[in-house]
Formats: sequence, C-alpha cells, structure tokens
Amino acid sequence: MAGARHVPDWLENSGIAVHTCTAEKPDVKAVSCASPRHEILEAIRWARQHLANGASPQEIAITAASPEEWDDHMLALTEAANLPIHFAHGRATLSTFDGQLAAALAEVLLRGFSRMRVTRLVALLRTHNQRYSSLPGNWWQQLPEEAPLLDAARWHRAIDAMPSEGYADSVDLRPLLHELIDTLSMGLVAADRIGELLMTGRALAIWQKALSQGPAEALDVSLSGLRVDDNLEPATSILWAPAQALAAVPRPLTWLVGLTSRSFPRRAGEDPLLPNHIVESSRLNSLPVHQADRRNFASIFAMTEKELVCSRARRDSEGRLNGVSPLYPRNIPETHLAQSREPEHAASATDRLFARPNEFTDLPIAKSARATWIDWHTGRITAHDGLIKSEHPLLLRALDRRQSASSLVKLLRDPLGYLWTYGFGWSEPEETDEPLKLDPLPFGNLLHEILQETVTRLEAARLGGLAKASEEQITLYVREAAREVAARWDDTHPVPPPVIWQRKCEEAIELAITALTHQQEPLPGQRSWAEIPFGGDQRAQEIDAETRQDLPWDPLAPVIIIGTGIAIGGAIDRLDLSSDNSQARVTDYKSGKFRGKPPQLKGGAELQRCLYAYAVKAQLADRPQVDTRLLYPRANGKVLKLEQPQATLAKLAVFLMAAVTAFKEGLALPGPAAQDAWYDLAFALPGGAKESYLDNKMPLVAQKLSAISPLWDED
Repeated sequence: MAGARHVPDWLENSGIAVHTCTAEKPDVKAVSCASPRHEILEAIRWARQHLANGASPQEIAITAASPEEWDDHMLALTEAANLPIHFAHGRATLSTFDGQLAAALAEVLLRGFSRMRVTRLVALLRTHNQRYSSLPGNWWQQLPEEAPLLDAARWHRAIDAMPSEGYADSVDLRPLLHELIDTLSMGLVAADRIGELLMTGRALAIWQKALSQGPAEALDVSLSGLRVDDNLEPATSILWAPAQALAAVPRPLTWLVGLTSRSFPRRAGEDPLLPNHIVESSRLNSLPVHQADRRNFASIFAMTEKELVCSRARRDSEGRLNGVSPLYPRNIPETHLAQSREPEHAASATDRLFARPNEFTDLPIAKSARATWIDWHTGRITAHDGLIKSEHPLLLRALDRRQSASSLVKLLRDPLGYLWTYGFGWSEPEETDEPLKLDPLPFGNLLHEILQETVTRLEAARLGGLAKASEEQITLYVREAAREVAARWDDTHPVPPPVIWQRKCEEAIELAITALTHQQEPLPGQRSWAEIPFGGDQRAQEIDAETRQDLPWDPLAPVIIIGTGIAIGGAIDRLDLSSDNSQARVTDYKSGKFRGKPPQLKGGAELQRCLYAYAVKAQLADRPQVDTRLLYPRANGKVLKLEQPQATLAKLAVFLMAAVTAFKEGLALPGPAAQDAWYDLAFALPGGAKESYLDNKMPLVAQKLSAISPLWDED
C-alpha cells in the first residue's frame, strides 16, 4: 500500500502489486518565525488550538528533517505546556534521571575525584540505589570545608574524620562511604564492574550500552549520543518525529519545522574516507540524504489529509539570517509571526502571562518587579535600595557578632554588602577542584602560614628567637617551614599542577625570607609571635592550653573598642614585644604589590593596623607604646607606618559608631565598595549597576550616610 507516496522505478518491474491513490489536498500554510525556539513554541500553540477545537492528540504531528536540533526546545516547552508529546526518535538520555546518574558516574571516572562530583553522584545514588538511601541528604556537611578531596586517599582520611554518631538510627555510615570510594577508585578499566555494583535497571542498561558503543575513555561522548524511549503511547499522543518516520505513518494535522536552506533538505556531504574524486557518492549511497528529504517532504505533502503548516526561522539560534528552503511553499501568502505577539491559544500558563501584559501586571510578583524597577531609577533612596525598618531583628542580629577588620570595612564602606554577608549569610563558594593557578588570596594565605610556621620554630629553638637569628638561619627555617606547609596544603587545599605549585612555593619562600630579614632594630629582649589571636577569634579556640599559656594575653578574652561597644577579634600577622612589655611592634604583611601613596585609613579600607594596635594596648596591662606598620615583601621590604595611631583610632571610633547607628536605623545602603572592580556581591546589584545605578544613587547615599561619607574621601 503505497498510497500517494513516491514509488521507486525498480519496484514497478518487480512483479509486486503496488496500490496507490490520489494525493490529498490539505490546507497548506506558510509561517515565518523569529527563531528555532519560536518555531517550536508556535507549533505547540497550534497543537493546543486544534486540541481545543476537538482534534485528538493522535491526529497531530510535528516533524523536522533532523529533529535533534530542536529537541531541547521541544523538551522544555513540552514540560511547560503539559501536553502528551511522544518523541518517536527517543529522548536524549542525559535529559532523564537515569542518564544523569550515568553521566555523574562517568564524570568521576573520567575527570577524577572532587567534592562536587562525588557529592552529586551520592545524591543521585540515594534515590536510585537502596543501599545508599540511608545516607542523609546533608552528609557532605561533615567533610572538611577547605579540603580539595582530589584522590581516594584524601577521601578516606576525610571520611575517617567524620563523626560516627549523629545520623538516623545511630548507624555509622562511614564504612558505606569508604566502600563507595574504593569502588570508584577501581577506575575506567573496571567501568563495567563499577556500573554493576552501583546501578540497576534502566540506568545500568544505559551504562552498558554506552560502554558497548565506544571505549570507556569516551563515555561522555557515548552517553551524549544515546536516546531512550519516553514511555508515551504514540496512539494517544502528539507525535514529534523525523520526517522519514512521519512519511511512513502520516497524520491529518502536520506542522513541518525548519524549512530553511540548511535544514530541509539537508546538504549531502562527501564521505571523509572516500571522497567523490575517488569513489562517486552515488555508488556508496543510492539515496543521498538531500534526495531522501525531498522524497519524505513530497510523501508528507501528499498524505496529509487536513492541514499542513510549513514553518521557517528567520534567524538561527546565534542570530544569523537563514536562507529559505527550496521546498518552502512560495505560491501562498506567508504569515509573519512576531515573537512578542499575543497568541490565540497559549502554549502554557507562562506563555499566556507573557502574551497578555494586562493580565500579568495584576500579579503580585509583577507589581513588585515594576515597583523595584521604578525605585532603582528614581531620584530618591527607597526600600529597594536598602532602606529597612529601624531596629529590624535581622539588622541587630548582623551587628551582634565579634567584628573583624574585614567585617568593619564592609560596615563602613558597604552597609548593604554587610547585611548580605553577615545578615543573610551569603559567601563565595570555596574552590574545591584543582586550579590551574594560585589566585592572590590563597597565595597570601600560603605566605602567612609559612611566616607563622617560621617564626614559631625560631622562637621555640631557644637561639634568641627571630630577633637574633642570622639571615642564613632564617633562610633555613623558612625552607623547612615551607616544606611542612606545602605538604599540609596538599591535603587541605586545592593546589595547581605540580610545576606551577612548586614555582608558587618558591615565590612564597623568597617573599618570606625578604619579610623576615628586613632590616629593623630589635626591641630589648624581644619575643615574637605570628598569627597571634585575640578577642576570642576562632583560631584562639583551636589552640591547646599549653600554647595558649605561652601567649602574652588570654586570646579568649573579649576586646571592646571603648566608647563604641564593638567587640573585635582576629589574628595579628606578627607581634614583637620587649621583655618588659613597654614596647610593641605590630606587622601586617601584604603579599600584593604596593601602589600609590602610603595609606592611613584609606577611606575605611585599611583598618588592620589601627585595630591591631588598639588590641595590643587593651590586652597588655603595661599599656606599651605600639608601633604598627604594613610590610610589602614584593617591594624589597617596603614599610608603611601608621601615623598618630591614638588620634587615628579616636577618629575611627567616631566613624564606627556612626556606621552602627545608621545601620540600626535601617540605612543598609550600597557604599563605595560596590563600585570596586572585583566586588564579590555584584551579582545582587541591579543589572548594569556600575554604568548607571550607582552613579545615580551614590550622591543620595552620601547624603543619607553623611556621618560616614567623609571617611570615604580620606587617604
């Protein structure tokens, strides 16, 4: 039964009876859409319109020569429209749960261990594999926060350090995690065995099929090319199928997608191994793809009973203009559909709201968005800029904490950022994968650890400490300390590849030697400490009682800035103290490059020296004379002293009190720090904030925060 389809010449003389019929005469329409996604959206709108008019799903089909190009759009819009659309060629495996589980396992085996990869795999295994369902959803919170966990040995150490109690039914889950890590560490050579141990059912079938189609090293490529059945019954669903499949089983209502010069018909290409100048392609393929597409188009055109819509996208997904297919009907008027048009039948609830602005504007979320946009562009400070109810509990809770130099900088220079950080608890996620380089912040932490370890060792060596150590001794101790710190970082921090990591360690060693051998007059009977905590800082709670007794003060005792009620804490990079406690020298190391003129408060951005000097005086009963300074090792030991520390602290206290008062009154507004090039919370500001929003609002913010804004202009 050929119907109205094309009958090949060889079949006529074969003796086989061929039954044909006259071609159908459907209502043909030509439609121009904005983009490939818009084509699918209009096709779904069209399908819903026919369903509303009484058509059955099994009468409707949407097709393309090669539907894979539109599959993502079709899948997303089908979910939103909640229509039964059957993918005749199957759905992409990676769009299913089982496919994602296989992909998560492949990622661990192909790219190695990491915190993110393993936690993602376990999250999927908890739903799929009954053995792992006992793991709590937050099991990963017991892992060390900064540990990179880039190999099996590190994972085993981290799991051993997890508490054995505190889980449901008091079951120790560490053996199960150890078993999982051991299974994954078998590697790609045992990919088949690993799949059998961790997966069952459809997920295991997907895994095994991917392994059968290529080597384990190409699992990601194999998985991305697999397709699975969507479990919908074709006889009761709208059909989304290749044109070749639809030509065999046509439907009365059909929408042809992608009638552009590139997509329908597709272009025939040469065989890369046997090009035309060696063997004619017609000898290898009797029906080239472009001829097959033309034949399928003719069959669909002749066999569609009621309506045939031919659509094309004016531009492709990247915005380039598309040519028109030679199969596109040109003898009928074309309907030009705008992407922003109001459809007769919306594809989904979201489509309806976007197409009907009057209906959308009555929703609370739309009213809120409109009010926010207006407030961002108005010439006054509003709630959407950071005005909050005075004495709001969230504001008071954000202030009720031990302050550090960095938190007070945020309070002075960016009250809104302070609220986001210490009120909402927003923070930048730590990098746990192996980086290709060591960024400035972790490099500074590395340098500080080497300096701390070196000073601690020199003071414990009973050779007169840092003050009497020769340059050769300091160099020796720095290198020994660097080896220990580097080994510790291998286990607790993500580090770059070995060659880059070794070079960065050498760079840190050179800077540490420069910092510790900088010419300076030792204090009488000098003792030195590095990274010495004060004010109950977290590091003070981690040191043992013996180490705590060796410090010049109780690191757990609170430190309050007189006249403000602000409690401060932290760790001083280095403290030199004379034997009679009458003289002290505070050094704050800066691993970056020195730029510009020597800063004092630097508009509120440089508070360490001032706060550390106050902490030393407040905690030592002898109230020593304190010399505070910044030291830049990259500038061959460039030293910047704080001038008039007592007067500077008094001035800073006034600004701090003004900042606390303004914050309590609800003035959590963006400050000058929001205009910094590397502002970490820029994602929460309005789009294009640095181009327009901040320029418009900062003069108004300065008026509202008039008691603080003079500080922003100071050196």
